[in-house]
Amino acid sequence: MRWLRTSTASKGNTTLRHAKPLETGPLIAARAVAYIALLLVAGVPLQALTAGRQLSGHKRTAMALLALLAGAASIWWALESVAAMAGLTLAALDQPTAEAVLAATPLGAVMEWRLTALASVIVAAIVPLKALRLPVMALAGAVALCSMALTGHAGASEGALLRWADGVHLLAAALWIGALAVFVADAARRKSDPQALARFSRTGSVVVAMLVLTGVANTLAIAGFPPVLTSRWFGLLAIKIALLALMLALAASNRWRIVPALERGEAGAEARLRRSLLLELAAGLGVIAVVAMLGVLDPAG
Repeated sequence: MRWLRTSTASKGNTTLRHAKPLETGPLIAARAVAYIALLLVAGVPLQALTAGRQLSGHKRTAMALLALLAGAASIWWALESVAAMAGLTLAALDQPTAEAVLAATPLGAVMEWRLTALASVIVAAIVPLKALRLPVMALAGAVALCSMALTGHAGASEGALLRWADGVHLLAAALWIGALAVFVADAARRKSDPQALARFSRTGSVVVAMLVLTGVANTLAIAGFPPVLTSRWFGLLAIKIALLALMLALAASNRWRIVPALERGEAGAEARLRRSLLLELAAGLGVIAVVAMLGVLDPAG
């Protein structure tokens, strides 16, 4: 059975109707890996900017490697998307078909922008730009990430409002995931900074507000009103909301219980913080996995 495309495929969207899970699996996996890498590429430098800190040498190396991963995952995702639009498997996709679809849809231009932005992240991580390095990395990472708003449901929309809302949503998520990755890495080396965690909790309030507002706007724009609450898409959305609620609960526990205990020097506080941050990051990765699936499903299906 081949993928059945919606009418939005010509816009670079790959929403699928009634496709077998094994057929959509590679596309979902490609989307998930691309999302994770792009969120980190944008989020880590954004977190450093909000914290007023520079990236260390090993973090810059990690950023360059992440940008390479994001580029490779994006190419994989683009080819899987092209195969889906053509009603083929990736193994059956030939070069002329891939070139024709990329030229006929916005996907080709999106890939050019994204790969150029990711190359800028790598250059900024390597070249000694001093004070300009972090802003360049943050801006280039943000451009690469926000290119995702030009594909999928947001990319298929006729209006620019949904794309802007999706872009803000992605940047807010990137800041949260990027901060979590940095805190987990620091905790693993037993270098947790309670003050940095406390400061980010204030930034986190704005992040959560942006996620909620743009998330509601995106859902209403994509699903319409009244939405089909019994669809598989809404079932996955409920899982996403539950995982987000878990992340919020863990973040609140970190801020009001574990961080004060760490500041008081209580025994076991460092280990509790490490476990809590790991669980929060795992929940965040779960959210990304759900988002990867939502992007290939029809909200009304």
